[in-house]
Amino acid sequence: MLFWLLLIVASGIDIGAIWVLRHIELGGAARIAIALSPVPGNIALVALVVRQIRRLDEFKQRVHFEAVVIAFLMTGVSVFIYGFLETARAVPRFDLLFIWAFMAISHVVGYAISYRHYR
Repeated sequence: MLFWLLLIVASGIDIGAIWVLRHIELGGAARIAIALSPVPGNIALVALVVRQIRRLDEFKQRVHFEAVVIAFLMTGVSVFIYGFLETARAVPRFDLLFIWAFMAISHVVGYAISYRHYR
């Protein structure tokens, strides 16, 4: 329950900060403050996820670890390839905010692969 509440609040702050930065003219210090406003919520989310993972048994921890490794590598390779395609002007500039969503999807794929491997 706490995770979902924190996720909703942190996501709201993330979306709000993006909206403000794209639609409201602010001075340099204010823009930096708005840009950094999502940091505490996202750090809290990371801490909460790590705490939950540490409470799992060793097998489930291993499955999650492999899922994170797969997601990390999938994201790294995809960003690397997309960067080359951007340099070649074959694709438009990519909004880096979508990388987080890609990482989440990659984690689901990695979890499925890892779970199936140990099934």
